[in-house]
Amino acid sequence: MVDIAGFSENDSFWPPPLEPGDAIAVVAPASPVDKDLCRLGVELLRQQGFRVLCGPEVHVTRAWGREADRERARYFLEIWRHPEIKGVIGARGGYGSLKLLPHLDLSALREHPKRLVGFSDLTNLLLYLHRHLRVVTFHGPTVAHLPRLAPAARQDLFQWLTAAGPRALSYRGLTVLHPGQARGPLIGGNLTTLCHLLGTPFAPRLAGAVLFLEDHNEAAYRLDRLIHHLLFSGALEGVKGIVLGGFTGADAAGQYLEVMEAALEPLKVPVLAGLPAGHHSDNHTLPLGAAVLLDSETASLTFLKD
Repeated sequence: MVDIAGFSENDSFWPPPLEPGDAIAVVAPASPVDKDLCRLGVELLRQQGFRVLCGPEVHVTRAWGREADRERARYFLEIWRHPEIKGVIGARGGYGSLKLLPHLDLSALREHPKRLVGFSDLTNLLLYLHRHLRVVTFHGPTVAHLPRLAPAARQDLFQWLTAAGPRALSYRGLTVLHPGQARGPLIGGNLTTLCHLLGTPFAPRLAGAVLFLEDHNEAAYRLDRLIHHLLFSGALEGVKGIVLGGFTGADAAGQYLEVMEAALEPLKVPVLAGLPAGHHSDNHTLPLGAAVLLDSETASLTFLKD
């Protein structure tokens, strides 16, 4: 059964901001990270004045089986409970973070709110923590992605890490697929990962939200199948609007727009595309749970400060 009770933009709270000298921990709930990429990403964080904790386990491939998943969940919880650690950033995406969710202690996570950053496979954790803790999580670069970021996107991450709360910020020049205006909390992430959550107790509740979607290396026919999976599951009932980020590696430039425009038309909600977030260098950080306004007249997505 699909829960369409929804929520309001006031349901989320912001974890404490980071300050220079605060500690950020690198975690690998998904795939292991290359040592050289990790080193470069860690150095960029240190250049911003943060202390960075990164253990050798982030480079190790996780074994198959529940015990390995439990061990990785225990490590995540140890990091989260650590009183000196103020932020947690994923090492990279890939595969595996879904399998941590049954083993996470929500009461322990709730007692130590932190800023969690990641994207791609880490969409699992971002949405799970937001749903159950009502904490704002941050769809943004992993440590492996940091060296590849455009300077403006990198600076955006650092600004969101240190912001006490919402920032007034607009992304303009978006492509309008379906007109209209929508206001609500921004929720979403990787389309494939979101579909994998359907039918599980970890699926997010999307009613009342402005939904953000992005993906990588999915052909047009697979994107069509994924978005119809969301539609036919009932998960999109009550969604206020949809904003699309990058769909890198699709069959042909712009083909994904045709797919999304046709598939989402029955929802009768505003749909805009071209948000600079996803699997490319212009991957700006998006606070999930923050209030936004999606407006086709100005072709924009605006984060609302008040």
